[in-house]
Amino acid sequence: MKVGMYNRWLATLGGGEKLSLSIAEYLSQQYPVTVISHKPVDKDLASNRLSLDLSNVEFEFIPERLAPEMTPITSDYDLFINASFLDFFPCLAPKSVYLVYFPTPVDYEPVMKSRRIMKSMLRRLMMVPSFTSGVVSIEAGPLSQYRGVELPLKIDLPAMRRGYVLQFDIASQDDLENELEIVLNDQVIDQLALPIDKSFLHYELAVPEKTVERYHELVIQREQESGKPVIGKPDVALINFIIRHPRYRMYQLFFERIFKGWGLRMHNLPSGVFSILNAVDTYDAIWGISEFSSHWIREYWHQPCEILTPPVNVEDFKPLAKKNQILSVGRFFAGSHNKKHLVMVNTFKKLVDEGLKGWELHLAGGTTPGLEHDQYLHKVNAEATGYPIKIHLDIPFQELVKLYGESAIYWHASGYGEDDRKDPIKFEHFGITTVEAMASGCVPVVIGKGGQPEIVHHGIDGYLWLTTSELKSLTLNLIHDPKLREMMSMRTQIESHLYGKEHFQEKLHELMQKIGF
Repeated sequence: MKVGMYNRWLATLGGGEKLSLSIAEYLSQQYPVTVISHKPVDKDLASNRLSLDLSNVEFEFIPERLAPEMTPITSDYDLFINASFLDFFPCLAPKSVYLVYFPTPVDYEPVMKSRRIMKSMLRRLMMVPSFTSGVVSIEAGPLSQYRGVELPLKIDLPAMRRGYVLQFDIASQDDLENELEIVLNDQVIDQLALPIDKSFLHYELAVPEKTVERYHELVIQREQESGKPVIGKPDVALINFIIRHPRYRMYQLFFERIFKGWGLRMHNLPSGVFSILNAVDTYDAIWGISEFSSHWIREYWHQPCEILTPPVNVEDFKPLAKKNQILSVGRFFAGSHNKKHLVMVNTFKKLVDEGLKGWELHLAGGTTPGLEHDQYLHKVNAEATGYPIKIHLDIPFQELVKLYGESAIYWHASGYGEDDRKDPIKFEHFGITTVEAMASGCVPVVIGKGGQPEIVHHGIDGYLWLTTSELKSLTLNLIHDPKLREMMSMRTQIESHLYGKEHFQEKLHELMQKIGF
């Protein structure tokens, strides 16, 4: 009995990868398990970083391909698990599971369907290219969209009866020698040497006329396999991507500078209602990571699903002698989906201005390459200046564990100010850092939306808030009542163990039995 698992984003070794590889770890105790991806990942590095035993798990790396091209591979396995975010393809394995972190909406409603048709028409009219492979992040900047890219980057460019000029600025985001090839319609047409200081290089390409095919395929790739270390960051950054044509200039004016949110949505069209739903229908089971995600699976796809919450290594976190400090943990990046550091900084500043003394706010998280993200981090630093606020960037795990252990209160604000009906994806889908904080004896005071209310029980092991006024008042309750804080701290440690590895494996065993494997 062979088990296969696919995760396009394995190299990032993030929270989704921790969940999928935890499933692989458990199943490898009984069956041969192969995890399939595209970017090489050192298995020992993955084991150490994610605290997993992957000795019985095989990693297989295949050339980059579109999601539908994965279908034939699924027939090689008795059980196949699609654990790749937003990769929809039919499965041919006798038993199959689709692991869903958060679903993409499909156009059941006539209004939604009309919007999708309109977006498709606008893309064609304004010559918007399709980034088919390689883009791992996209953000709206002041004048241009910023893209974080893992090479190779594949782009479908519009085909026109007359040629046009394409231009963009590209910069390295790693420390490797970046000798790149420009490939147009399967022909290598140029080489690029990116500056070693990671500054942007301007490039222009004359795209010839084309009258038969619907598009040109542009590929940007390294000249040779690089042996890139797994660091979970993009290879290159791309900005100022411009097609010199009046139609595209119209797109750039309206959808990159004025209506930025609409512009981002034009680059994230689902591949089609029926193709998504037909692909999902081929799986025996859908597993969501929380009740919040599962609700939206039912809402968007009208499909039943089971819940498999991510495992948290709660045994790695212990309460230490508590200090008068509040902690929040989350990556620093720009965009409306960020961790709302500025909301927390400004709320804490108001507490200090209103008389709070002897307490500190600590913000810990990884940095993100790119101008917009640098500007965001600079703004957070600027807002924090002059107040007892400390920012910890890219700190080692043991230092983070110490911060958790010494902190008395934990804040989380992801999704604040967003519409949870219109954009539920912008909220925390589960809340791993909240569980880590609870295991460390921090009392959570977290936004009462997304997956957080499933973890925190208001007034028992923490507090849930919806407004910054509530965040302030609930935090002051804990600050002014040490006995209440201590009681809740003891409760949080108990509740956190519900998300430990033992409970995770018990639930996984139950779900495997339900699909008859």
